[in-house]
Amino acid sequence: MNSLAQIYDREFRVRGLREQGWGRGLMAAAALIWLWVGYLLVFPFSIDRGERFKPIECESRAFHQDSDHAVSYLTDEGERCDAERDWGPILAALLLSLPLASLGTGLYASGTAAVRTAKYAAEITRLNATKEV
Repeated sequence: MNSLAQIYDREFRVRGLREQGWGRGLMAAAALIWLWVGYLLVFPFSIDRGERFKPIECESRAFHQDSDHAVSYLTDEGERCDAERDWGPILAALLLSLPLASLGTGLYASGTAAVRTAKYAAEITRLNATKEV
């Protein structure tokens, strides 16, 4: 293989590895958002009202029902707990994570395909260069 072909092959591999890295990073960012949203939904929390008052203890949004009756979180926990863990920011975080996850998956798949293609082409070139027995 001549030097220009080697330079192009090396740049092609580096570009594929860079795409894989960006894909991993974007998927990791989406996973962190999903973990944060899961934390907000699953774990109980408290609302601090200052030094003079006791904090308000709130159950998680996911596991707030203790009875058989289907009651809303607002009814079970009260207005302050409902306002503290409002659905709007939680859904906004989930919507933000979707493009990150899909773009990350696409970049990772594209980079992996590029690296594998470069390895395949190098192996074919090596096999063609060997003398047939």
